[in-house]
Amino acid sequence: MKEIRNLISSPNVKPTLELIRNQFETWRKRRRRRSPIPEPLWQAAVGLCRERSIYEVSRTLRLNYNDLKDRVAEARDRSPTVKPNPDLTFIKVGLGTPIGSSECIVEMEAPNGARMRMSFKGSLGECDPIDLSGVFWRQGR
Repeated sequence: MKEIRNLISSPNVKPTLELIRNQFETWRKRRRRRSPIPEPLWQAAVGLCRERSIYEVSRTLRLNYNDLKDRVAEARDRSPTVKPNPDLTFIKVGLGTPIGSSECIVEMEAPNGARMRMSFKGSLGECDPIDLSGVFWRQGR
């Protein structure tokens, strides 16, 4: 397991799914019956979930999906949150009323084949395209 610790702690090496899968297979061949998965292997699996889905990682590494999902959630909770830079300020730019006429077309197609097209010219007035979109997506359920 020493090679796993070195692999995880090395900032220059990005472990691949195939490499970690090989480490899991090696561990499985050498382990004592019913021994728990070593923490470095769990950390490597959680690290893979930053770029791949939990399902893909759990399936490839032959891990329990819910156990991996819980560990990924724990890692997210433990990770330091980025504090906003107090030197940055938000500036709201008011664009006012458009000079010319504006046009917007939104087309959507649901997995069930239903289609919707919305075309707006000028201001939206009382129409809310987000509400209309929500109704469209819910109708296919």
